[in-house]
Amino acid sequence: MLKLNNYKKYSFLLIVFVISYLIYGATLKPKDDIFEKINRNLDIFGTLYRNLALDYVDELDVDKFMSAGIEGMLSTLDPYTVFYDQTSKSEIDLITLGKFAGIGVTIEQRDSVIIITDILTGYQADKKGLKRGDKILEIDGTNIKGLKLEKIRQMVRGEVGTTLNFRIDRNGESIDFSLIREEINLKNIPYYGFIGDDAEGIGYIKLERFTNTADNEMENAIKTLKAKQNLAGLVIDLRGNGGGLLEEAIGILNKLVAKNSLLLITKGKSSEKSEKFFSNSEPIIPNTLPLIILIDKQTASASEIVAGAIQDLDRGLIIGSRSFGKGLVQQIKDLPYGTKMKLTTRRYYTPSGRWIQEKNYFKENKFGVFQDNLLMQQTEFKTLNGRLVYANGGITPDVETGSDTHSEVFNSLQYQDAFFRFAKYYLESNPGLTSFTCTDDIFEEFIKYIKENNIKFNSEENKKLTELKAAADKKSYDESFYNKVNEMTQIISQKNNEEIISNKEELKRAIENEIGKQIYNDDERISSALIKDTAVMKAIYYIKNISEYNNLLNK
Repeated sequence: MLKLNNYKKYSFLLIVFVISYLIYGATLKPKDDIFEKINRNLDIFGTLYRNLALDYVDELDVDKFMSAGIEGMLSTLDPYTVFYDQTSKSEIDLITLGKFAGIGVTIEQRDSVIIITDILTGYQADKKGLKRGDKILEIDGTNIKGLKLEKIRQMVRGEVGTTLNFRIDRNGESIDFSLIREEINLKNIPYYGFIGDDAEGIGYIKLERFTNTADNEMENAIKTLKAKQNLAGLVIDLRGNGGGLLEEAIGILNKLVAKNSLLLITKGKSSEKSEKFFSNSEPIIPNTLPLIILIDKQTASASEIVAGAIQDLDRGLIIGSRSFGKGLVQQIKDLPYGTKMKLTTRRYYTPSGRWIQEKNYFKENKFGVFQDNLLMQQTEFKTLNGRLVYANGGITPDVETGSDTHSEVFNSLQYQDAFFRFAKYYLESNPGLTSFTCTDDIFEEFIKYIKENNIKFNSEENKKLTELKAAADKKSYDESFYNKVNEMTQIISQKNNEEIISNKEELKRAIENEIGKQIYNDDERISSALIKDTAVMKAIYYIKNISEYNNLLNK
């Protein structure tokens, strides 16, 4: 049966919606009588929901049933319009404020096991003694085996001051922890400094997100770098930055480009919702200072606004690989009973007029909720200096550094936690390390370690061959078939070994990264990794070779 308070709640909600639209629709009469259609469909939906909730043969959880209906409706739109129920406050705070309630851990799924892969200094996990590599078995008494990673992350988060109980496996020993959730504040800029020799004056800023303090953090980072050393160039790293607040992206652009420059155009359903954004202050670095923006396939949204404006205004070079391609702007809307919605309200266009949306949600929609739309059919555009740029989904870099995806070898070994396990073994065998470089000899030790611990590169060929053998086992194949399979197994094994060697440098960097997490603080680890970063090295090259830098920008 439907609980009375839920029945009243949703009946009241429906009445509020209907009255609001009746009043609003009485004053506005757009073509096609959209408000009449809204009112009619609300009446149908409300009656349908009420009948199902009251008369369906099985008792329903009416709250979850409503959420399922909302999720189904929103799934017909773009992928960024999302409903948040009363329990999702932490998700909103993370997007807008860069904070949430938790214990200060990063968790990942490795070989079907949930493992703590990082611990923030100074928070509960650090204070209570959790360690990287601990395997999570239970959360608040619930066995988490089989649960999705995102569900487990939601279980770890909660309200500030509430208790979270962990049961973990550490080297085969089961240990219980009781922790108190506290407010976790994430920095927009976790690191800034000079690359390599400070005397060269090449500044580097890692910008990871755009919450409500990103603009101020960027200004502080740039001013601090300028106070320490005359800048010869500046590298802003937006790789892995999924975006955030549009206003913060505009604020950061104001620090980098000439006053009165067009930064962004947004367009909504009506002209009243369209807007042009211009820089309204003088930049805090000279327009002549070489500027490099690093991007990759995870650079999205507000990050693409920054990269797109820098590229279209010919203010600096974009280096890396093509960005994600999110050309839509969302607003957080308050809904009844503490719920919220992240609603797509506008499209954004770079200064040249590009809409960089990659995912064609118009074409993918099978319900026909969108009217015919030709927005995805765009051609080429020109930057301020006349360079051709394209709206083919995302920002295409001026200098490409190749794919930013990992090799099949890396993914296979990472999935089996090979790098972490070897790092732990190596540090136990070599206590007291204060610095580390993965030499060829150490890499050979890694190869020996994974062989001895039965960690294998399970290539696609291996998987297909295993499937073939499993299928053959169900039928009566003679010995000659299995002899051929064994020959193929040896050939594939040899090819796998060759592929490991051909990806040696990538694997060595992974080993250095894992051991670096143990022996360096965050600043030391990032700083040491920069000098082996391909995109960063490209950035340094163009900053030092100003004629080539200017040539690429048509200056």
